[in-house]
Amino acid sequence: MEIMGRGFRQIIRESPLYFHLGLKIGGYKLFGRKSPFYGSADIINVCNLHCEHCYWWLNRKENEDLTTQQWKKIIDEKFKKQHVFIVTLVGGEPMMRPDIVELFVKEFPKRACVVTNGTFPIPYFKDIYFYWISIDGDEKTHNKIRGEGAWAKTRENVLNYVKNNGQKAWKDIWITMTINSQNYKTVEKVIDDWKDYTNKIGFQFHTPFMENDPLWLPFGKERDKVIDRLIDLKSNSLKNYIINPKEQLEIMKQNWGGKGTTPIDCPTWAIVSVDHMGREKQPCCIGSAEKDSMKPICEKCGLGCYSVLLGYGIKGMA
Repeated sequence: MEIMGRGFRQIIRESPLYFHLGLKIGGYKLFGRKSPFYGSADIINVCNLHCEHCYWWLNRKENEDLTTQQWKKIIDEKFKKQHVFIVTLVGGEPMMRPDIVELFVKEFPKRACVVTNGTFPIPYFKDIYFYWISIDGDEKTHNKIRGEGAWAKTRENVLNYVKNNGQKAWKDIWITMTINSQNYKTVEKVIDDWKDYTNKIGFQFHTPFMENDPLWLPFGKERDKVIDRLIDLKSNSLKNYIINPKEQLEIMKQNWGGKGTTPIDCPTWAIVSVDHMGREKQPCCIGSAEKDSMKPICEKCGLGCYSVLLGYGIKGMA
């Protein structure tokens, strides 16, 4: 038996952590107290790709990075002090700082996951929770968004990881697909391409930072059709592979986040997010610590990390 990739013994070992998580959820439900459940860290401010849809390039200003010792301090003060359960490492491209990935895995055994484009060899860490491998469609579409040859390099690295790290290594590899106007017709092809080598797949939708963003898939017939197909697959043959709950997918058919660039129903408080300098990002994990930086359009948000919480009744407004 597994729950989100966590076995029975692991769940038993983590029981003190679930106690804290339960207190947080209970405090919110009963008294409206808001304490973060999860963490997100941009561990590097550099990336080897320049993807069309990536929010990160819009707000990139500094090239400096923190040392291992500085990140350890942030771990203690921002994450451990607040008893966050899981921390997601992003960037930039986090595999350009394997030393920091290793640090987080050590500090959060089986509770650190890494969002990576997969173009660097994927190192094995015994206590990693999983790798989120970003896939943006079939090979042609993925390369159009991320650059020529990107899909093949990622494919090679994933297959090498699965081949070289033991019988159950595939459980460490999860796919994340951000659905947009260019790739929404390739969803089932992505599943077919990766299902045999990966543990789970999660879907979210592109979130624009500006009006008339050509990658945004508008609310309406085409978007609903994609979501209804995912719900159908989730309810039948891919029940254990697609991680998105039905309630979350239904939410993604319409505005659930807020008004303009202001979050309302979105539970942004539930994830403490820091940038590459350890500064807290606003209004959410794809925002910025810089006050004058561009902000995501909340009323067109497609982020999975917050919408899944909303699907479970966790909201921004108490």
